[in-house]
Amino acid sequence: MKKISTGLFVFLLIFCFSVSPSLAAGPFEHPSIKKEIDSLSKKQSSTTLDDSTFTRLKERMKGLKKSDEMRLMGEVYEQEPNDYPYQADYIRLDDIVLGTFWWAEDLDFYSLNIDETQDTYIYGSTLTTLNDLGYLLFTPEGEPVYPDEWLEDGSDNLQIYYSLPPGSYYLAATDLNVFGGDGVYGLTAFTGEETVDNVYRIYGNDRHETAIEISKVGWPDGAETVVLARATTFPDALAGSPFAFQKDAPILLNPKDRLNGKVKERIKELGAKEVVILGGEGAISADVARDLKNNGLDVRRIGGKTRYETAANIAKELGYYDQAIIAYGGNFPDALSIAPFAASSGIPILLSPTNELADETKEALKNVTDTIIVGGKSAISEGVQKQLAKKNPVRISGANRYETSVNIATQLEMPGDIITVATGQNFADALTGSVLAAKYYEPIILVEKNKVPDPVRKYISENGTWYYTVLGGEGAVSQKVVEELSGL
Repeated sequence: MKKISTGLFVFLLIFCFSVSPSLAAGPFEHPSIKKEIDSLSKKQSSTTLDDSTFTRLKERMKGLKKSDEMRLMGEVYEQEPNDYPYQADYIRLDDIVLGTFWWAEDLDFYSLNIDETQDTYIYGSTLTTLNDLGYLLFTPEGEPVYPDEWLEDGSDNLQIYYSLPPGSYYLAATDLNVFGGDGVYGLTAFTGEETVDNVYRIYGNDRHETAIEISKVGWPDGAETVVLARATTFPDALAGSPFAFQKDAPILLNPKDRLNGKVKERIKELGAKEVVILGGEGAISADVARDLKNNGLDVRRIGGKTRYETAANIAKELGYYDQAIIAYGGNFPDALSIAPFAASSGIPILLSPTNELADETKEALKNVTDTIIVGGKSAISEGVQKQLAKKNPVRISGANRYETSVNIATQLEMPGDIITVATGQNFADALTGSVLAAKYYEPIILVEKNKVPDPVRKYISENGTWYYTVLGGEGAVSQKVVEELSGL
């Protein structure tokens, strides 16, 4: 991400003080925050910190020394400006955060919610001796929360909070050396409780609630637009991920004929102004659209007479494109496995029958020079591939849907150290989670409900995968599979 120059920042800071002093001053005045952090750092005790969590964080930090290389990737992110609590980046326990001290007085804020009383550890580190990372928890009122223990080992620091009460906290980080220089730092907060600590499961009581929970993780600060798809059928929604990603919109699921009450409430919580329905009235009825409009929302549809026309119409919404993905329109696994890559790359997903390109798909391919076919010849035939001869087709496939998901991640060179996992036996969780995976640039890898398929095991071994976001409850991905993944 490109960061603004120091001069521009000073101008914006002055503007912030003159126009909205309540945002710039108050309990979170920078000098007092820095004083508290600096005071704590002088009470450090020397020890040796030796834990795989610390090693992983260091490995993630290497190679990210330039400010323009900072970007969303896995559970790792810093988004400037985050210089005040109201700009704080939202983080979760077990996230790894990379940040930069891009100027000497830089102060970065992260918001962290603790759901229950538990031992909590916060570990931080820097890459160079020119920077000295200092950090501390604060209450929403700006009161410092001092750790029970503070340990130091070179550039590595560990805060330990025993029985930290539940609540909302701000984690403030600064360079105690007042050097800046785009120095990279890393932070991670995790619980001391006995848990499977390298797996984060996002789930609800059903597919509607799982989609809602996914939206809470990916859009904690709300969203202007929500994409609504049919909960029980996949065709109209298969091609929706690139559009939803472009709009920075979560995908929520809904029945055909009535607006789900919890979905309605979540749209309100998000502060959305617009709802885009995927599919015609045969997918989501006019009654649902009317109910949304009666709640003050702008509502529009992207649909077509067939699933192929719907996909082509979604592609039009993306604007100009010269690449496209061709997926089988009769099933969901291949399209959803490639959805995070397609979404983050701005490439439309077009659908095809097995043996002949649909006319709507041909029209949508008019300006395309390169295509990726996902799935084997039983899904997309050699005949279709020949029809795409002038579009430079490249096929990605596997012996089954699980191997195909692995081959998509491998051949498209998506990072494999942090992955999103979903069942390969149903579409709902992978669909709604695909935009979240795209935000973190993670591949979606498919598993069986009660088994980690052999191609997935091999992929995890070869990529050194250490962290998993699992979509759906135990009815989709069993606890047995979660424990299996955690131990690989």
